[in-house]
Amino acid sequence: MKLIISIIIILILAFLIKRSKALDNKGVIGASIMGFTLLYFCGVKYFILLLSFFILGSLVSKIGLKEKRKYKLEETQRSLKNVLANGLIPFIFALLSILSPIFLPAFTGSLSTAASDTFSSEIGVLSKEKPILITTLKPVEKGEDGAVSKLGLLAGFLGSLSIGIFSYILFNDFKLLISTAVSGFLGNLFDSILGALFERRGLIDNEITNLLATLFGGLIGILIYVIL
Repeated sequence: MKLIISIIIILILAFLIKRSKALDNKGVIGASIMGFTLLYFCGVKYFILLLSFFILGSLVSKIGLKEKRKYKLEETQRSLKNVLANGLIPFIFALLSILSPIFLPAFTGSLSTAASDTFSSEIGVLSKEKPILITTLKPVEKGEDGAVSKLGLLAGFLGSLSIGIFSYILFNDFKLLISTAVSGFLGNLFDSILGALFERRGLIDNEITNLLATLFGGLIGILIYVIL
């Protein structure tokens, strides 16, 4: 019965995602496989948290589309690459949490990093002020790798905090709220540093940057949780 219910839920969500055009066909398939695995093997709480990240990310991507089109920065439909870049590390940490609960803050921290980065990217480009490069603090153009702004940083913190709040509601653990919110924001900053040092020079692409940042956010999540 659990298997049948899980399949039905995923099929319905896949249909809704397909209709919303938030993901392309391969992206829908990849997200559906991740969603089904978390729902069936890890439990509904993990699935809801992953779903909340997806919904929040889709919503913020629609903010200020006119302004984003002006700078050719809009990205309303994401691909399988985007799904894996943001979701693979949280997915792995979620599966590892089956073996040990210590990987729960890694799962929420890595997911929070992805949310924080998404909020920063989608809202930060709408800032009226010129962004600065995180490593040199010198002004750069909007959308450049490693660029940050006050609005983007604030949005990034709200993104990580939102996943932290959902984590607290789902798992009833205040330590998890703190570790998730903080590690997600730090992971977002790490993402910007990687962008400034390596991505701008063509040494790595955006997908590798996101993978490394979510890994960093997950590991920091464990560290903060243990310290607390």
